Amino acid sequence: METLQISPRILNWAADKSGLSLDELVDLLDKPQKHDDLVAGKFSITDAEKFAKKAHIPFGYLFLEQPPDTEQRTLPDLRQVPDHVPLSSDFFAVLDDVLRKQDWYLEYLQEQGAEKLAFVGKYPFSRQLEVEAIATNIVETLDLTEQERKQCKDYKGFFSLLSKKAEKIGILVFKSSIVQSNTRRSLSVNEFRGFAIADPLAPLIFINGKDSEAAWIFTLAHEIAHIWLGESGVSDIPVKKQPDNNKVEVLCNRIAAEILTPRKQFLKSWNETKMPDFTQLSKYFNVSQLVIARRAFDLGKINWQTYQDIAEKSKARKTAGGGDAYRNYPIRNSKRFTKAIVTQAMSGHTMLREVASLLNVKPDTVMELSKRLSLR
Repeated sequence: METLQISPRILNWAADKSGLSLDELVDLLDKPQKHDDLVAGKFSITDAEKFAKKAHIPFGYLFLEQPPDTEQRTLPDLRQVPDHVPLSSDFFAVLDDVLRKQDWYLEYLQEQGAEKLAFVGKYPFSRQLEVEAIATNIVETLDLTEQERKQCKDYKGFFSLLSKKAEKIGILVFKSSIVQSNTRRSLSVNEFRGFAIADPLAPLIFINGKDSEAAWIFTLAHEIAHIWLGESGVSDIPVKKQPDNNKVEVLCNRIAAEILTPRKQFLKSWNETKMPDFTQLSKYFNVSQLVIARRAFDLGKINWQTYQDIAEKSKARKTAGGGDAYRNYPIRNSKRFTKAIVTQAMSGHTMLREVASLLNVKPDTVMELSKRLSLR
């Protein structure tokens, strides 16, 4: 069996990129009898292929003498949870995947003669911004009506409505709980809840689908606020009191709260109940009890201990799993993006293999998607 000699620099670079030591990464190959040889760079072709897969790097990189001169694309880290975990290779794989899609979509829009979207960065960040004015503009731009909200039967329905409204005005909305199509690489809510990229032509939002359905809604509203402020970044949503060191995140949270639970409407509903009924208010506004409790605390209706008690009860997360794969593909890849790229494939303007690669599916799946989307 042919033995490959791989540069130690490449092996250590791959391990660093994975957030593991070289010993830990080699251990994932489950070849204890070959551990020392593998650490020394002595690989069979099969082991090298497996190593590249575990390290999430192209197989060809293993034959370089020096690590590739590639700059990892990233986003401003706006997370507020104290001692948050470092952004992992899973996050950067998701970000890179989404950015590849955005690169294609930007070129597509430019060919279509698309113009910049007026709402992206409409309210450049400052401490003097009026939360209610921004929230009102967002709701009006989305054309989100009170009647439509009330027609939503549950959290999932309201998220679908909000997502549909955002995509209709040009925002790509991605929601997934895994890296690309790899069901073995689940995303972590402890790492991030979502991120936004405020590109003036092709703004996008990614929602961590591993979170609860109720949490998707607030994260989406929060990331939409980022688009209006023109502030890209990766976010989490702290349950405890927020530090004041990140004014952008505090403002986005306040805007999201105003979008979902308008102050005047919230106070009217609150005052109509003899005792605080978080369950009823949660159903009325189609948001989680945690959002209701936070809003009540911010408006001086409950004390911190009451809020903390509700926060503790809301820790359990429940997400809907499985379902029709062909319904999930457009949600995972943005419905707007999926329709655009599959249409280009069916018209012969984009190669089927390229479309399949960008959607992380097989070419046959693209053909079936075109039927499901009624594009043929």
